[in-house]
Amino acid sequence: FSKWGGTGVQQLVNKAYLEKLGYIPVYPVENPHSLTDHDGNVLPDVYLMPSGSTPRDLAYRIHSELGEGYLYAVDALTGLRLADDNPLKPDQIVSIVSARKRG
Repeated sequence: FSKWGGTGVQQLVNKAYLEKLGYIPVYPVENPHSLTDHDGNVLPDVYLMPSGSTPRDLAYRIHSELGEGYLYAVDALTGLRLADDNPLKPDQIVSIVSARKRG
């Protein structure tokens, strides 16, 4: 096992989803400064999104209410607002601002 660095399952998944199907990993966070969710967990989730997905697509993927209330998204590393029609980048950390508040 350690001689080869593992069983190869992760490499197979990466090749299948990321390379062959064109999915990209994107990390949504609630707090763009600390890169956390509402409970304080750092980078708690990753979503595999089809290449070409937009910030609004990510909002809908997380929850329909978040998508319906979508206002804009921010790149958590640069602090810059993302254009609604600009495709997300692989490994991008995104904070979504929505008119709908958590219930």
